[in-house]
Amino acid sequence: MAKIQNASPLSAKPPYKDYDGNEITPAGKWLAGILIIFFTLCSAIYMIAHWPDRIPGPKENTTALYTNQWFNVRLIDAIIDTSQVRSAAPVVIADTTGTDTAIMQTDTNVGTVPLSGREEIFSPAQVQGKTVLYRTGNEKLIHINTLLLILVGVAGFLGNMIHIATSFTTFIGAGKFRKSWIMWYCVKPFTAAALAIAIYFVFRGGFLNMSDDSSNINIYGLMTISMLSGLFTDRATLKLKEVFDVLFRTSPQEERPDQLTNENPVIVGVQAAPLEAGVPVQVTITGEKLDEGVINVAIEDIAISDLERTVDSISFSYTLPEVLQDKAFVILSVKLDKNPVVTYPLKVKEYAAEQEG
Repeated sequence: MAKIQNASPLSAKPPYKDYDGNEITPAGKWLAGILIIFFTLCSAIYMIAHWPDRIPGPKENTTALYTNQWFNVRLIDAIIDTSQVRSAAPVVIADTTGTDTAIMQTDTNVGTVPLSGREEIFSPAQVQGKTVLYRTGNEKLIHINTLLLILVGVAGFLGNMIHIATSFTTFIGAGKFRKSWIMWYCVKPFTAAALAIAIYFVFRGGFLNMSDDSSNINIYGLMTISMLSGLFTDRATLKLKEVFDVLFRTSPQEERPDQLTNENPVIVGVQAAPLEAGVPVQVTITGEKLDEGVINVAIEDIAISDLERTVDSISFSYTLPEVLQDKAFVILSVKLDKNPVVTYPLKVKEYAAEQEG
């Protein structure tokens, strides 16, 4: 007789685990490590390649524009149109002290100007210690505010890549890596970059006592905060929450003398032991402002008197009549002023004992 094996077609395949207990294959470890190194290096190289040569001082008269070239981001002190170069008039540029200084005469060969001991045709060059751009219409320039936004976002990304690298290697080494966290590793760096930009706006908005003037920004301090924001995203989010709470903090109690308030009583619930025929049982109605207004309490349409009312409770003693001992429940009804009647069932003890038996 052939042996019949029972197999469940719906049995789920267990997740792969290595000898340490990680839910990742050896090839997956290598791929993840290479990707982490790649994105970390890319963000670091991108930030280095776009690092400006200097930030303009608060009293410098500059264009606030930089040359948008990798590893050659230089602040442009002045931009001279090529039409000025082809004229015989001297080219004039304002120095950092605000005094107009003649740089050179342009009555030499048309289109070519001697700059810093060599001839360059309409390109950025150092003239008397200043970076001068001769505009031709094809220059790639970037404003200081845009440059700072890019650097802040990349710094937040880089900081979070450091956090991801540490987290990944720690969990792999401890044998606790779970594949359900893969999406977290993919999304977290981009949210960290957005968080760093958000904190940058908080700084520029003046909420942390920082001037809106770009020339007053310490770029090294700004990059440090951006990288720390990416490295510690949870703490940075809590800091933003504190800023929001301070800005939009509400008073727990308004100070207006004639403010409108909800003065109607509110019932929260009823507390009572199972009722028993001939035995007094304490019934307590809990709520708010129960000592105000007219409140009518009845059980099975029979009004209850001798109510003890406080701010948060109404208490009375009730003895179940023998004619009601065969009921499973008796109905407690409460009428609060003009509000509709609220009813609650009260359990009878003998019926409850029979149900349990």
